[in-house]
Amino acid sequence: MVTTQTQSMGRYLQALEAELELIDLEPGTALETLYLGGGTPSLLPGLDFQRLVRSITRRFPLATGAEVTAEANPEDVTPERLDAWIEAGVTRISMGVQSFDDAELRALDRRHDRRTACRAAALVRKRSELELNLDLMLGIPGQDRTSLQTSLSVLLDLAPAHVSVYLLEMDKPHRLRALKRRYPERFAGEEDSAGMYLEVHEILTGRGFEHYEVSNFARGGSRARHNLRYWHCRPVHALGVAAHGAEGRRRWANLENIPAYLEAVDERIRPLAWATVLSSRECLAEELLMGLRLEEGVSPARIAEGRSLFPDFSRRLDEFLDLGLAVEKNGRCRLEPRGWLVSNELFVTLV
Repeated sequence: MVTTQTQSMGRYLQALEAELELIDLEPGTALETLYLGGGTPSLLPGLDFQRLVRSITRRFPLATGAEVTAEANPEDVTPERLDAWIEAGVTRISMGVQSFDDAELRALDRRHDRRTACRAAALVRKRSELELNLDLMLGIPGQDRTSLQTSLSVLLDLAPAHVSVYLLEMDKPHRLRALKRRYPERFAGEEDSAGMYLEVHEILTGRGFEHYEVSNFARGGSRARHNLRYWHCRPVHALGVAAHGAEGRRRWANLENIPAYLEAVDERIRPLAWATVLSSRECLAEELLMGLRLEEGVSPARIAEGRSLFPDFSRRLDEFLDLGLAVEKNGRCRLEPRGWLVSNELFVTLV
């Protein structure tokens, strides 16, 4: 929702406020969740952050008990900013730590180090009004099981309510992609990455976390309600550069180019890059894909529909069941952690 280009921050905030009047949501609709991310809202001065939240909630008030999440970089977390975020109504901080190993953080070009991350997490944990989510990454250059175990040990000492664990995406950091071509030995192979993922599962579930989604772990009652809206295919309205929205069968996304986005909003035109309406078949495919990302899985009725409409999906699902990568339990079909590792082999059949 918030761009990191601080030189145009004021104009961008004005554009966000203007887009509030353009989005297709009835004024007065109560928000069950509000997520301030997709950029780095923690770079905003406290008063600007509060102004943005006020602008949103003036038009769309928060429901009682709403979850309000703000993404934050560890180096941006200060007592003063925490005061401002709490005053704005934030209930949850999602912090992209990625690792607690300084060499790995340097490989990712992160601005923070282990000490900064630990200090920031401790500051958040002192605030009883806030839940803390920490992000970790697998597949970082130079990472091995020893350094991963160290990161997990530090993370557990910080006692977050929620942990997200992601594999390094080589399509985004161009420098790392070039580095991998030149020094492939510095990167974990698929087998090692899979082993790390399963080790994270064993360690975190052994310490009381639920592995409730392919990349997400939560202590009781601390699942990310905003993300669950996506995974349950519920309505999500969004504003800002590259924001994605969904309601019913409609899907849409905003422009990714900041000048084009600002120009559209200035002209009181919705800054859409594309919009589409899904067919019944596409909706079912999305529901199956999203549902099988979750530990709760998918109902037998929807699985049966999927088997009927997608014969390749049916055959591949049987293979997953035979191999123990998927199970049918309590009337639902779900993937096991080992199945999540190779879930793309199942999901590609939903076409």
